[in-house]
Amino acid sequence: MPEAFLGVVIIGVVLWLVVRLVGQTTAGQLGRPEREELLDLRALVDDLKETAWEHRELDSPLSTIIIDKIRTYEHRRREQG
Repeated sequence: MPEAFLGVVIIGVVLWLVVRLVGQTTAGQLGRPEREELLDLRALVDDLKETAWEHRELDSPLSTIIIDKIRTYEHRRREQG
């Protein structure tokens, strides 16, 4: 069970960082370092989602939680613009 909690915390932190970076934009523009970090974080989130899917047989409920949290975030971002 501690692994499940740790996984959810990690996903939460990564999503928070992505939201924070997007929120720091001025007039919708990012500088090069911020843009690169945002792309790296998006790649990390995609990798975490893929890892959760590939290893769902190890801890199916945790994988489902992680994938659902990422999909919910992605869905909200699409709705916002």
